[in-house]
Amino acid sequence: MVPVAYMLLYQYFRTWKSFILAQIIMALTYAFIGEPFSEWVELVYYYEWRYSYSFIYYIIVGIVTRALILKLGSLSKPQDLTTK
Repeated sequence: MVPVAYMLLYQYFRTWKSFILAQIIMALTYAFIGEPFSEWVELVYYYEWRYSYSFIYYIIVGIVTRALILKLGSLSKPQDLTTK
C-alpha cells in the first residue's frame, strides 16, 4: 500500500511544494492512523518503536526517492548536440 501511495504522490504533485505538503499528509495518515490500526487488529507488533519514527521515515523516503527519480530523469534526457 505504501509504494502505491508514493507513486500516486509523485504522479499527481509536480512541484516540490505541493509534493512535500501531500507527503506530510500521507505520512501523518499512515504513521498515526494506519499503523495504530494495524497494531490494534494485531497485524503487526512494534517492539521499541514509536509512530513518530515512522512519520519521519515516510517523509525522508519520499523526498529522497523523488530527488533520485528527478536526477535520473534529467540524466536520461538526450543532449542537444547542435549547440556548443
